[in-house]
Amino acid sequence: MQDRWSMAEPSGAEDRALRAIVEGVEAETGDEFFRSLVRHLAAALGVTYAFVSELSADRNRFRTVALWGRGAFLPDREFGVSGTPCEAVLAGEMAHHPERVQELFPEDRGLVEWGVHSYCGVPLLDAGGAVVGHLAILDERPMHDGPRGLAILRIFAARAHSELERKRVEDALRESEVRYRGLYDDAPAAYLSFGTDGVLRAWNRRTEEMTGYTAAELAGRSFGDFLPETPTGRPRAEEMNRAFLAGIETGGELEARRKDGSVLWVRAVVRPIRDAEGRVESSQSILLDITDRKRAEEALRVSEQRLSRVLDSALDAIVTLDDGRRVELFNAAAGRVFGCGAAQAIGRPFDRFLTDGLRAALDTAVREKRLSALAPAGLTARRADGREFAIEATISHVEVGGRDLYTLILRDVEELRALSEEKAYLLEEIKSVHNFDEIIGQSGALHEVLKQVGLVAGTDSSVLVLGETGTGKELIARAVHSNSRRRERPLIKVSCAALPTGLIESELFGHEKGAFTGALEKRVGRFELADGGTIFLDEIGELPPEVQVKLLRVLQEQEFERIGGSRTIRVDVRVIAATNRDLTQAVAEGTFRQDLYYRLNVFPVTLPPLRARPEDVPLLVHYFVARYAAKIGRRITRVPAGAMARLAAYAWPGNVRELENVIERAVILSAGPDLEIAAAILPGALPSTPAAPADGAAPLQQVERDHIVAVLKQTNWRIDGPNGAARVLRLNPSTLRSRMQKLGIRRAEHELS
Repeated sequence: MQDRWSMAEPSGAEDRALRAIVEGVEAETGDEFFRSLVRHLAAALGVTYAFVSELSADRNRFRTVALWGRGAFLPDREFGVSGTPCEAVLAGEMAHHPERVQELFPEDRGLVEWGVHSYCGVPLLDAGGAVVGHLAILDERPMHDGPRGLAILRIFAARAHSELERKRVEDALRESEVRYRGLYDDAPAAYLSFGTDGVLRAWNRRTEEMTGYTAAELAGRSFGDFLPETPTGRPRAEEMNRAFLAGIETGGELEARRKDGSVLWVRAVVRPIRDAEGRVESSQSILLDITDRKRAEEALRVSEQRLSRVLDSALDAIVTLDDGRRVELFNAAAGRVFGCGAAQAIGRPFDRFLTDGLRAALDTAVREKRLSALAPAGLTARRADGREFAIEATISHVEVGGRDLYTLILRDVEELRALSEEKAYLLEEIKSVHNFDEIIGQSGALHEVLKQVGLVAGTDSSVLVLGETGTGKELIARAVHSNSRRRERPLIKVSCAALPTGLIESELFGHEKGAFTGALEKRVGRFELADGGTIFLDEIGELPPEVQVKLLRVLQEQEFERIGGSRTIRVDVRVIAATNRDLTQAVAEGTFRQDLYYRLNVFPVTLPPLRARPEDVPLLVHYFVARYAAKIGRRITRVPAGAMARLAAYAWPGNVRELENVIERAVILSAGPDLEIAAAILPGALPSTPAAPADGAAPLQQVERDHIVAVLKQTNWRIDGPNGAARVLRLNPSTLRSRMQKLGIRRAEHELS
C-alpha cells in the first residue's frame, strides 16, 4: 500500500496547495464555507474523507456539519465519541494515526465501513479554550507526514471555529428574534444599542466579556472610544454610523481595541430602531468576535511570505514545470546551477536543459503522476552553455486549480563533492589550530586531572573547571567534550567576561526581531547552537544575577525562551563551566546564586597551577619551542641548561599561558640554534617561590598583583603599545587598567617604595 505524503511536498507546491484551499473558501460563509472547506482540504491533501463536526452539549456525541467522502458530499451523520480516534481530539488534543487506525480503535465500526487506515484531526476551540468540535481527515492509505497534515488543519481550524461560532450566533439570533425580538443577556455575540448621539445605551454580558470593560466602565461611552485611528477602525465605523442615521441597515468587519489595548476584530451588523413616528432613535448592533479568524489569515499570509523566502534562499535548484514542460518557477539556485537567470527561463520550454536520461525521467513522472519520487541515479543535466553535469534529483507532482505541475529539485554532484572536501579540510584546519587533544605534562597532579576527565567525559553531568588564569581550563573542557558521546556535535564557547552585560542574555538565549532597540532581525542564541552538543561557559563567575536565573532554568528543565519571544525552546545541552574565581566566596557575598553553584558543581575539576607541577615545565618548553620555531621560521635545536634552569625556577603566576608567551618571545629573539632567554623576558622581581601565608598557599589575588606590578616595572609602567605591559601579559589595555584598579595598583606607591 503506497504511503500518503511519503516524501515531503516542496515548499512551492505546498504554498500553492494552501492558496488553493484559501481561494476555495475565502468567499464562502456559513454552511457553504464548511462544505467548501472539506472539499478543498480533501483535494489539496489527497485524502478520501474530510469533515467538520460540532460537539453535542453533553459532550458524548458529535455531528458533522459538512462531510466529504470518495469525491462527493455525504449526508451529515452523528457519532458517539467513546472508542473513536476523535475522542482525544474532542478532549482538546491533536491526533495523528499514520496507519492501522482500525486496529487501534476496533470499537469504531465507522472506520471499517469507510475502509480507512489513517487519521489526522485537530480540535476547534472557542475563545475560552473549550472544545466545540473538530476538523479531521481520513484516508485509505497510510499518511506518515503527520506534522504537515496537522499544520494545514491548524491553519484552517481557527477559521472553521469562527464560522461555526458565527453559525451558532446566527441560529441563536434568529431564534431570539422570533421569541423576544430584542437583546438577551446570554447571547454568544455582543449585543449593543447606541443612540443617535453615538452614546452606548444598552449592552449584554457578552459585550463586557468581549471588550474587557465592566458595566460601570461601559456606561456613557461612545462608539469611538472602542476604535483606533486605522482605516479599518474609526473611519469605517463612522461610515456605518452615517448609514445607520440615514435609516439603512449596514454591516462589515471592524478593527477595535479591548480595554487592555489588544486588538479585537468583529463582524458588525447595525440595524436602525425607529420610534412610533418612524424616526431613527437607536441602533441594534450585533458584534461577532472574528479575532481568531483574522489571526489565522495573518498567520497564513506570514507563512506564504516565509515559504517564498525559503524558496528564494534554498541552496538546491528548484524548477516547476507545467505538463508541457514550460518553466513556471526558477529559483536563484537554479539560475546559478544552469547558468541562466529566471527571466530567461520562466515561460519557456525546459527542453534545452534536458539530457535524454532526464527527459525520460520527467516523462515517467508525467505519466505516473506520483506525489514525489527520487530520480534514477547517474542522471545528467545540461547548462545554458551546453555543458553536461551530474545531478541528484527528485521529481514531484501536484494538481493546483485543475492544472498538473511538476517540481524538479536537483543538486550539482560535483558541487556537493567539492563542498564535502572543503568541510573536511576546514575541520582538520580547526583541529590543528586549536590543538584540542594535546595536553602536555607528566606530573602526578596533571595525571590526576586527566583521570577525572576520563571518568566524567562519558556522562552528561555538568562539569565545573576551576583554576588560575592561564592553566588551560578550555583545553580540559575540550578534552571532556571530545571524549564524550556528543563529540560529533559542536562545542560552543562563550566567554561571559568578554560580553557586555546588556548582551549576555541575548548571546546565550537569542532574541526575536524587535525584542529591543537594535534587534533588527531574529538571532539564534548559543544554547540553540549547542543543541545535542556541549556549551562551555568560560568565566562563569562574571555572569550577571539576572542571567544566572535563566541559566538555572536551562540546567534544571533544558528549556528557555528567546528575548521577546513566547515560544518555549527545548534543548539537549551539556554544560561545562570554568572560572578562576572562588565561587563559594561569591555565594557568601551574594553575587552568585547558591542553587546555580550546586547545579554547576556536580563534578568539579581543579587544575593545578604550573608552579605546583614544575616537572612539566621542560616538556612544555620543548613543545612551545618546536611550535613557534616552525611557525616563525627559526631553527632552534637546543635549550641550554642555564636557560632551562631559569625557566624552571620561575614561579609562573600567569601559568602555562605566560610560559607560552615567554617562549614565543624568546624564539623571536634567538638568532642561533640555542634558545636564548634574555634578562628582560622574565621579570626579575618575582622570586622563584612566592612567599606563602601561614596555611602554605599564596592568595591568588596577591600572586596576580605581584606579577602585574613586576611586569609594569619591567616596562617602565607603560601599558599600551608594542612594548607595553598589556602586550606582555596578553591582555586588552582596558582590561589591564580595570584589574589594576581592582587590585589597588598605583604607580606612585611602588616608585616611592
